[in-house]
Order: sequence, then structure tokens, then C-alpha cells
Amino acid sequence: MVEKNAVNRKKDIIFLIIGIIIIILVNYIGSFAFERFDLTSEKRYTLSETSKDLARNLDDIVYVKVYLEGDFPAGFKRLRDETKEMLDEFRAYSNGNFEYEFINPSESSDTKIRDKIYKQLYKQGLRPTDLNTKTDDGYSNKIVWPGAIFSYRGKELATQLLKSQIGASRESMLNSSIESLEYEIANSINNLTVINIPKVAFIEGHGELSKLETASLAKSLAEFYVVDRIELNENLNSLTERVMHDSTKAFSVKIKYNAIIIAKPNYKFSEKDKFIIDQYIMYGGRVVWLIDPVFASMDSLQTANITMAIPLNLNLDDQLFTYGVRINTNIVQDLQCVPIPIITGVVGNQPKQEMFPWFFFPLLTPANNHPIVNNLNALKGEFVSSIDTIAKKGIRKTGLLKTSQYSKVSNAPTRIGLDMVRFEPDQTQFNKGSQSIAVLLEGNFESVFKNRITPQIKDANEINFKEESVENKMVVIADGDVAKNYVNKRTGEYFPLGFDRYTRQEFGNKDFMLNVLGYLCDDSGLMSVRSKKLKIRLLDKKILKNDKFSWQLTNTILPIGLVLLFGIAHYFDRKKKFTK
Repeated sequence: MVEKNAVNRKKDIIFLIIGIIIIILVNYIGSFAFERFDLTSEKRYTLSETSKDLARNLDDIVYVKVYLEGDFPAGFKRLRDETKEMLDEFRAYSNGNFEYEFINPSESSDTKIRDKIYKQLYKQGLRPTDLNTKTDDGYSNKIVWPGAIFSYRGKELATQLLKSQIGASRESMLNSSIESLEYEIANSINNLTVINIPKVAFIEGHGELSKLETASLAKSLAEFYVVDRIELNENLNSLTERVMHDSTKAFSVKIKYNAIIIAKPNYKFSEKDKFIIDQYIMYGGRVVWLIDPVFASMDSLQTANITMAIPLNLNLDDQLFTYGVRINTNIVQDLQCVPIPIITGVVGNQPKQEMFPWFFFPLLTPANNHPIVNNLNALKGEFVSSIDTIAKKGIRKTGLLKTSQYSKVSNAPTRIGLDMVRFEPDQTQFNKGSQSIAVLLEGNFESVFKNRITPQIKDANEINFKEESVENKMVVIADGDVAKNYVNKRTGEYFPLGFDRYTRQEFGNKDFMLNVLGYLCDDSGLMSVRSKKLKIRLLDKKILKNDKFSWQLTNTILPIGLVLLFGIAHYFDRKKKFTK
């Protein structure tokens, strides 16, 4: 018996030594080979190659302050935990150049200190969320700052982690926010560390939105791009530059801007200006067309209850048709819309206002899950028109924004009157289905001037006319007001893009425009990360409520019973073994 115990002891020592050697070898090999394993079905913790490259190529520390710490409901705790997991993934690939910390901005019991912190966070670009949570004494209100501040070499960038969506449940919004985490983090890193900053320009000279009317968008774009405003003035070199090579005396053409924005022109484009834009596109320039084919304005309704929506001749129809779209000269009304205040009487000496749905201001929603509009909040539209796509060889078309299925289409000219709100709408007239409002075009575009210009211009060395573009992309939006912020004409103050001063809601206009420019100017594939989908796994609240006691009983007794059964089986097994 003693001899058998000695043999067993010797075996145990050998196995222990072998185990220690294996552990040492695994750790030694692991110091040279790095790998992470994601066992989730949708690979939620697996970074894209673009994100990995961003993290690997960091040459200095990116520091992230996340303001998602504190006593939250379960959903926000999940957002916090998922954010931490995603930050850990970036840190793992960063070679020590990525650090983060979680901060509770409401930690102080001093109201003045908390308010000071809140004001600072708001000034830096974060936006709070009010939470009403149920307690034993009723409901309590709590302010949460679901965002982060990224810092790199003295530069800071605020990133909102919670994505708002009108009409969506809190669970759905949280899941959408979790889906967007990798993109938001990667995009923030990219915007802070990019060396060659892209350039974008607002086109002027055709009655486009003024500098003040696009101030909010320009300010947001300036965080990521060099932003200019430029008049074409029929100058061939306004968007491109021609470089003559001394050896061959030939000219080459380079674009000056990565993208241009044509925001709600009101005047006709000359053929020369169209030629300049066309050749800019042929040489790889990207364009955001924000076109109103019909003139209609709320300003006209300030002095009269009736106005007319009339077609505009911008001389762009043939150009857009050649590229693959047609913007129709109509006005789309939608039962799903934004309300406006209407004076309905007088109380004392003060006018009485009530909010009425204004069918000419439809809510525009994503047409699919394309990265530009994935998890995007609804946009506010104003006097929008519909878009048809045209079959063009080599052009891929993707719808981006649409109205609801309860839409009505009126061809211009048509009457618009404030008295419409006083009557219940005839819902049988709102039967035209969803109307396409914004389209992405990608491919090789044909020049609208192909076979239309003289041989002298076509063959001119200094012009370098090009009949077909390189692989390119553009976005066409049949509502110029998508990019327009409200301006108080009396004070000159402007509101954030997408903010509605009557409902106090912030719509997705700014995020949409930033996504459009991001997609057009991004050739790294970063925007594709936005299409990542995660499966939401929530408890069925109805079943949970009905079977609450049985599940509690099962979760309490079953583990204890299994432990007892294992203990009894182990006791009899040892008794049987040592009795022999």
C-alpha cells in the first residue's frame, strides 16, 4: 500500500512538472503570437481590419474619458459594459497607445460642482439624457451623459455614444448604440489622427443657402475637414487645377476639393458652370446635390395664409438625368410629419397658439441599412420632392431617405394654405406609398457634355476634357432644407442643424449630412463598419411577469440540488473505492 502511494505521488509530481512546463511554453509562444478569440455568433467583439489598422498605427496615446459611470438602469449598464469591452479591443491592438477611464459626472453631492461639470461637458460637445427611473417612492429623474471625450496631442473630440431615434423604444435605441460603438470609436480615432485633412466646399453664386444658414453644418464639418465657400464664376480652375509638365508640355488635372456641397440653389446654372462641375466629377470629385425643384417658402405664409409652390428652372435636369436620377417637380405631403404652431385665437391681449401637423414637413426615415443611414434618427424635411432613378449602365443606385407609406404627391404649381391644418385630412388621398427623397449613385458616370461640345474644346490640351469618370459616387437629395439651420433674423442667432424650435426635438439632419460627407470622402472602408448588426437578446417581459415565481424557485433550488447530488455521488464513489 505504501509502495502504491509512493508511485502515485511520483506520478502527481511528474504531471505537475509537465503542466508547469506547458504553461511556461504557452506563455513564451504567446509573447510572439497575438490572437483574440470571439465566441459570439455575430462576432460582436471582433474588430474590422480597418479598426485594427487604426489602433496598430497609433504613434501617440489616444486617451478616452467615458462619462458612463454611476447608478444606471440595466440598459445603460449594458451600454457601459459593451463600451468597456469595445475599448478593451482597441487597446489590445494599440501597442500601448490607447487608454481610457470611466467617469461619473454626477458623483459630487454639491449641486454647484455638478452644474459646473455639466456646463463644461455641454461646452465640449456632449449632450445629456434625462432618465425617469421607478423607485419605491415613485419616480426619480436622473441626468446621464452617454458620451466620451477623445484626446490626442492636445486635440479633443466629443462623441455621443447613445443614438436617439424618434419613436423607438429605449431597448432598441440602446441596441442601435451598441451596434455603432466600433464605428464611433474608430471614427473618432481617425478624425483625431488623420494627417491629410480632406477639403470640402459649399458652392455659391446661384442663390444657394447663405453662410449663416449653413453655419451649423459648416461648424460640424470643420471638426473633420477644411471647409471653404467658393463661387464658380465660370472659372475653369475653380474646382480643379491644371498642371503643365515641362517635359511634355501636356496638362494634367487635379481636383482641389474632395467633395462639394450644392445646397438649395435658386438661380439657373450657366452651361459653363455645369461644365466645371461635370469635369470635376469626371476627375473624381464627389458632389452632394441638395436640390429643390419647386419653390415654396414658409416666409410667404407669414404675411398671407396662401402661397403657391412653383417649379424652378435650375438648368440641371439634363445633367442629373445623365448621372442617373430625375428630381420631380412636385411636393410630397406625409401624414407622418412635424407640427407647426398656428394662431387659433386671442386670450386677453395675447395670441393663442396650438400645434398642428404640417404635412409639408415630412419625417424622412432611412430607406435601408446602408452605412450612411444605419441607426439614424428621422430627419425633418421641408417642402420635399420625390426622386426617380434612371437606368444607366455602370451606375449603382441606393435609396437613402424616404417618406412614410402615407404620402400624397401634388404636381407643381400647387396651392399651399395654412387653412389646411384646420380640417381633418382625407386619408384616402395619402395613398401614394413611400416616396424616395435621397439617393446614392456610385459607378462610372458619363459626362453630360459628351457629343455636345466642339472638337476644338474637346481636344484642347489645356482643358483635358474627359467623357467618363473614374469610379466615383455622389448623393442627390430632393430637399435643400435638409442642410439648413434655422436663423433668428432679428438677432442673427442660428440654431443647431436638425433642431426644431417648436417641438424642441433634435432630428437627424446633422448626423445624416456628416455621414454623407464621411462616406463620400472616405476611401478606407471605415463607413462599412456602420452596417454591423447585433442580435438583441431581451427577456420576454410578459413571460417574466407571469412565471416570475417558478423561475425564481428553479434558479434557487436547481443549483443547490445539483451540488447535493454531486456530493452524494462523490461520497458513495469514494466509499466504494476505498472499501475495496
